[in-house]
Amino acid sequence: MLFKKIEHKGKDILFLLLKLLIRSGGEENFKREDVDLSQIKRILVVRQDDRIGNLILTTPLLSALRRFFPQAEVWYLASKTFHTLFSKSNLVDGILVAKKRQYIFHPLSLLFFIRKIRKSKFDLAIDASDEKNFSLNNSFLVLLSGAGVRIGYKKPKSDLFLNLEVSPSPVSKHASEMHLDLLRHLVGDFQANGLKVEVNPDKKAVVEEYLKEKGVGTGDFLIGMHIGGRGKKGWQVENFQKLADWITDSFGAKVVFVWGPEEKKTIQRICARSSDQIVSDLFPLPVLSALIERCNLFIAPDTGAMHLSVAAGTPTLALFLDSDPIKFGPKGEIHRILKASGGTISVESVKNVFQEMVKSQSVI
Repeated sequence: MLFKKIEHKGKDILFLLLKLLIRSGGEENFKREDVDLSQIKRILVVRQDDRIGNLILTTPLLSALRRFFPQAEVWYLASKTFHTLFSKSNLVDGILVAKKRQYIFHPLSLLFFIRKIRKSKFDLAIDASDEKNFSLNNSFLVLLSGAGVRIGYKKPKSDLFLNLEVSPSPVSKHASEMHLDLLRHLVGDFQANGLKVEVNPDKKAVVEEYLKEKGVGTGDFLIGMHIGGRGKKGWQVENFQKLADWITDSFGAKVVFVWGPEEKKTIQRICARSSDQIVSDLFPLPVLSALIERCNLFIAPDTGAMHLSVAAGTPTLALFLDSDPIKFGPKGEIHRILKASGGTISVESVKNVFQEMVKSQSVI
């Protein structure tokens, strides 16, 4: 709580200083026709976010940048928490890691980080923040990139940091399309790929060995469940337990419960009631990606793990209790969305959709 108060106060002071400095600079904004796309050789995408799902939702944008700017290097500026998502990824050429807590208590380290960004000489910087929410952190880093073209959504205060602002769509869209529309503003309309994460083959081997020790063979059907979900987005632990018991009893499948640091207390309430149920270890992100990819089907609320499952190509049953499935739900025929009715989702309704997925996709 103390850190948050210090952070918010620091942001207020920083914004006032920037307002004075930038307004006096008198920089003119670009129009679309002013941008020479052939001169873009280095691109920076900025989304230093502590929610992994928000990073995964930018992967279609990264794929599209590869397509339209094959001559350019694509870099990603991410937070310390989840930058490993793009380690050894073909979607990016380099990663810049923002350590915002360190900068508050050690301001000199921020100056070194700024110098590192500026030395990269980016031609295009993309503010991949949500179209409706202003992020001073992302906006500030886009500005510090020194890129000739700094594009993002038009929001209150955004004109201080961007020189090419895009008006948000009046139509509700998927969050991945929100990011893609920034690129469409530059290159015109196009069809894009879906979410994508590249799973490290070495981590697949780690997962296979781990599952072997837990009694899961390469031919066993494995159902993953993520017990997370912030606030009202979460599904009750007791529901997951009932569902797991039913799956192991009715289908002879294995179930693995996955979790993250935020579910440290919650996972203690899960009881593996047979050898067919596994409470996973707390894995680093690259290993978790490989574990979720290994699953034949994955069940989760609207969480980062749900997006990770979709990006890994695992059939996903997404439980939406309090968020917008139009904006954040999985896209694709192999996935299903179950939206709350009256604020709840019953175990029986999840069973029904699970059975439909098994039948239609021959998952089991």
